[in-house]
Amino acid sequence: MFQIEMLPAREGDCLWITYGEAASPRHVLIDGGRKATSKTVRQKLKALGPAGRLELLIISHIDRDHIEGVVSLLEEAGGLGVEVGDVWFNAYHHLLDDELEGFGAAQGERLSKALVDLKLPWNKAFDGGPVVLGTGGGLRKVELAGGLTLTLLSPTRRKLETLRPVWEKECRLAGLVPGKAGKPQGAPPELESFGAIDVDALAALAFKADGSAPNGSSIAVLAEYAGRRVVLAADAHADVMAPSLKALDGGARVKLDGFKLAHHGSMANTSAEVVGLVDCPRWMISTNGSYFEHPDQAAVARVVKGSAGATLMFNYRSNFTQVWEDAGLQARHGFKAVYPDENGTLLVNF
Repeated sequence: MFQIEMLPAREGDCLWITYGEAASPRHVLIDGGRKATSKTVRQKLKALGPAGRLELLIISHIDRDHIEGVVSLLEEAGGLGVEVGDVWFNAYHHLLDDELEGFGAAQGERLSKALVDLKLPWNKAFDGGPVVLGTGGGLRKVELAGGLTLTLLSPTRRKLETLRPVWEKECRLAGLVPGKAGKPQGAPPELESFGAIDVDALAALAFKADGSAPNGSSIAVLAEYAGRRVVLAADAHADVMAPSLKALDGGARVKLDGFKLAHHGSMANTSAEVVGLVDCPRWMISTNGSYFEHPDQAAVARVVKGSAGATLMFNYRSNFTQVWEDAGLQARHGFKAVYPDENGTLLVNF
């Protein structure tokens, strides 16, 4: 089995991956969404039982819609409550390696302290150093117990270097010195509505790249198991993802079974070039649309126009996603849209 559940994480990401034999499955958690998401994750961790284990916990980057739920879990008594094989997270001290839009530096400091206090393995697969592409952007591959293989697609050393002054500035604004704990940020505003959709015009809009340093530091991976391949792009920049995708299969179009769009379907992270580099039937988007009003219509339009017969998979039904439910629009452009069930669950089987 190879499953990815996009847990309800408000405007953020929280991906629960299950793989292996059905009788004894293994688990990976990528990001923890906002603080409220920690309740859902705690339930799933408790369901693993007293001998439960996460093979890997990835905290992709410091933005609070990815990190806040994990911080909450780790700061509770008992921490995660399960054995953890490794934690991948680039903290402030990883940005100081000589070779080597911020909302979450304060949470990054708190997470760093929690990892040390709980004595969890930290970037063990990278000998304790930064989780980063090799020299010249070379891809790095890690195989987990049970046969799940992760190929690192982002970040580069340059993107981590760019994050360092942003991290320091955010800590200063929060009244912190790097290495001290911070406080959670405020809640996002409510949803607003979109207008009518012109897919062709939206797809033709010029691409303007994301310039956020935290997003550029995102840990993005290709997850492979039993012949299935899924890209989990966190909030990674397109100028890193594109060359990494080109390097995967010797320049050939990369055949995938799924692609979790970067930055919740932001038009600044999903370029036509990235879409065109892969042959992929299912495109996953994690967001309820609050705060940044994602997914952007232009990003979804690029997927629709660049991926024939695409299935769009949303983990929320919102003003920003249900516009793609229109049967006439789907018929004209040859795509489908899938939404969570009545329990709010979107489980993708590969």
